[in-house]
Amino acid sequence: MKAAALLNYLQSGLPLLATLRDYRLAWLSKDSIAGLSACIVSIPSVIAYAELVHLPPIAGLYAALAAAVGYALFASSRHVIAGPDAAIGLLAGSAILPLSAGDPARIVALAAVLSVLSGGVLLLAARLKLGVIADLLSRPVLIGYLNGASLVLIATQLGKMFGIKTEGEEFFQLIYTVFEKLPQTHLPTFFFGVALVSLLVVLARWLPRIPGALAICAVAIVATYSFDLGSYGIALVGKVPSGIPQMTIPRFSLADIAALAPAAVAIAFLAFSDGILLAQTFAEKNGYEVQPNRELTALGSANILAGLWQGFPVSASQSRTSIVDAAGGKSQLAQLVVAVGLLLFLFFLTGLIALLPKVALGAILIVTAIGMLEVASLAGLYKIDRVEFGIAMGVTVAILLAGVVPGIILGLLLSLITVLVEISRPGDAVLRRRLIDGRFHDCRDDEAAESVPGLLIYRPYAPLVFANARHVMTRIRTLVDEADPPVKWLIIDAQAIHDMDVTAAQRFAELHRELADEGIDVKIADAPRPFLEELAKVGLSEEIGRRDFFVSVKKAVAAFEQEFGPMGPNADPRT
Repeated sequence: MKAAALLNYLQSGLPLLATLRDYRLAWLSKDSIAGLSACIVSIPSVIAYAELVHLPPIAGLYAALAAAVGYALFASSRHVIAGPDAAIGLLAGSAILPLSAGDPARIVALAAVLSVLSGGVLLLAARLKLGVIADLLSRPVLIGYLNGASLVLIATQLGKMFGIKTEGEEFFQLIYTVFEKLPQTHLPTFFFGVALVSLLVVLARWLPRIPGALAICAVAIVATYSFDLGSYGIALVGKVPSGIPQMTIPRFSLADIAALAPAAVAIAFLAFSDGILLAQTFAEKNGYEVQPNRELTALGSANILAGLWQGFPVSASQSRTSIVDAAGGKSQLAQLVVAVGLLLFLFFLTGLIALLPKVALGAILIVTAIGMLEVASLAGLYKIDRVEFGIAMGVTVAILLAGVVPGIILGLLLSLITVLVEISRPGDAVLRRRLIDGRFHDCRDDEAAESVPGLLIYRPYAPLVFANARHVMTRIRTLVDEADPPVKWLIIDAQAIHDMDVTAAQRFAELHRELADEGIDVKIADAPRPFLEELAKVGLSEEIGRRDFFVSVKKAVAAFEQEFGPMGPNADPRT
């Protein structure tokens, strides 16, 4: 009995155990093929992404291996593959470089600390069941971030393409440096880089089934081996260590924690918002559900393990996840196959990386950045909502001017401010009776409708909370004061008031008493339970009286017309 209870406890904490318990042998071949495909395709990309964090290429393999193991243990998604990501890598690199003073050992330590911090934020969010935090990163902010990050990413790789040395992460400084050093361009590097970029574009356009990054790495390694590209001055990655690193706790100071904390929060937001969207997309496609808080735990453990294995922050990978799904992957066992493939590469094939020209990594990252650009989405925002278009552009400009970390933090703040503004100034309507069917609706100005004299029917399109209580009550007061003829009944259509806090309830009670003193009756129609409960808490339910609550606006209007007649209280009795 105790053994069964222990097993159930372990399975609840480690979903992978439940997956293995219910695993079907018929899935093994598909998971193996899917995992092997994702592993082969990922190797060139993760090596390139390590460059974004200013780490040696081998760190990308360490991070990918750690992410595969850490995520597979806790994930509720059956298809998502975790690992290094271009957007996350650029964000991490922009936070680390200013603190490192160019010291390679310091960069390694800071990258590991940032990864552990990001994982800690994700695990804390999971513990507090804050899976909804992904919604705080709105679509306009994400579009703005991706566009800004893509432009910065392209700028950081221009030095590799032209064979010149650039420094820093600031977009305009990088562009200026490239133009300033343009006469120093190393032509063999430049022409070889252009050829690789062209090959990537051709493959993506006409042969999309062929993994572009893998193809150009193979071409570049063969070219190096055949033509000794190093003798022409084309920089190579050089020798890299084999095997896996020793798991260590990175050295850090409190000052490092304070300096990296904003970036850790930004990475956590970005990683989870992207990861949960990816998980939900493939879960819906394959007919199962994912648990947001479980995904937080999985991404958190992946990042912590990546930090302990001398890696850098990771996220969910759309390209690798798509490969697993297309290959028919059925479970997280595919991700464990990815981990096994990476282990074999680390032990036996790292010598191939030494022959890889650095310009090939730059070509991969430039084409990746071009693919990240959300130009069509930005144009769509311009047509749909100019305010959200402005938010997206603001985030992009902030990233180009101030850097990636300040830009994404500004984006998060803009998302929160936008929500607060929308809540504090909710839409509303004065309902009128349509002549075509006699029903009360929020009618357009050009729609044939009439108002009932002496009756004001008000509908707010939002819950009533402290942020909008004053605005809504002032709006009602203004409508009552401007009504002609004077209002005898005010009907509140409460169907949209699914929540009301104490502040709003107290303000509503004050308004009710003011109107009662003026001889105006307040009626409530179609009230949801939370609204009624809050009215009861402030003692307003008894004050209003049960007879003043109606199940619908139609019933309330009928009661008004029964008391005053269809023409209202001011009607001429001779008519």
